[in-house]
Amino acid sequence: MCRAATRACLMLVLASLTLAGCANVRQQMRSNALEYLYPVGGEAIAPSDVVLRLPARVGLAFAPPATGSAGMGTETFSETRKQQLLRRVADAFRSRKNIGRLEVIPTNYLTPKGSFAELQRLRAGFGVDYIVLVSYDQLQFSESQKSSVLYWVTYGAGAFVIKGEKNETRTLMDAVVYDIDSRTMLFHATGQSSVKGSSTLVDMSKELRQRSDEGFGLATDELIANLDAALETFATEAASGTVRGQGTPALRVAGADGQVLPVGAPGSGGGGLGLAGLALLLFAAAYRRR
Repeated sequence: MCRAATRACLMLVLASLTLAGCANVRQQMRSNALEYLYPVGGEAIAPSDVVLRLPARVGLAFAPPATGSAGMGTETFSETRKQQLLRRVADAFRSRKNIGRLEVIPTNYLTPKGSFAELQRLRAGFGVDYIVLVSYDQLQFSESQKSSVLYWVTYGAGAFVIKGEKNETRTLMDAVVYDIDSRTMLFHATGQSSVKGSSTLVDMSKELRQRSDEGFGLATDELIANLDAALETFATEAASGTVRGQGTPALRVAGADGQVLPVGAPGSGGGGLGLAGLALLLFAAAYRRR
C-alpha cells in the first residue's frame, strides 16, 4: 500500500514537472523612434533642406518604450542603464573635431508620440541642433528541458541544483540621426546581439535580467561601430549636395560663425559642393575611430 502510494505520488510529481517542462516564458521590451516621431494620426510634414551646422550640437536619447512591451512582466531596462549606454555612445565621439557638445537626455523628457514639436522644445532646452534617437527591441524566451525534468525525479535532485532551463536573449538597437529643424533623417545604424544560456528554475528571473543587461551592452558596442561607418557613408553621399542622393533634401554646411558655405551646382563639372564638400569630408574624417 505504501509502495503503491509512493509510486502514485512519484507519477503525479513527474506529470506536473513534465508539464512545467513544456512551458515557455516569453518577454519582450521595445521602443520605436519612428512611432515617436510619426505617430498614427499625426500630421505628415515632409522633411526640408538641411543646413549642417558645425561644430555639431547633438542630443542623445532613447525613444519612449512601447506600452505593455514587457509582456506579462514589467520592463527591466532601467533608466540608469539607459543613461550608461548613451554615455558610452557619447564618449566614443566626444573628443572628435567638429563636435561642439553631446548631451545625454533622460528618457522622461520624451513622451510617447511627442514627435518633432517635443524635439523643438528639447532643442531649446538643451541647446542641440541634432538628435540621436535610439530604439530597442529585446526578446527573451526560456523553455524547460524535459530531460532535466526526468533527471530531477529519478535522482531526487532539486530544481535549484540542476541546469534545467535553456534560454536566449535577442537584442536589436537602432539609432536614427535627425536634423531637428528640417525634420530630416541624416543617417541611421543598428547593433544587435544574441546571448544564450541556461539556469535553474529558481534562478531563471535573475539570469534573464543579467542576460538582458549583457545583450544591451553587446548591441551598443556594435551600434557604435556601425554609427561610425554610417557617418562616413553619409559624408560620401552628401558630397553631391543632398542628404541621400537625388530626390532627397538638399544639404549645405554652415561654419562656427553661422555663415553658410557656397554650394557648387549639382551636376556641374566639379559635381560636388566646393568648400562645403571639403567641410563635409573633414567632418567625416574627424569622426573616424582613432
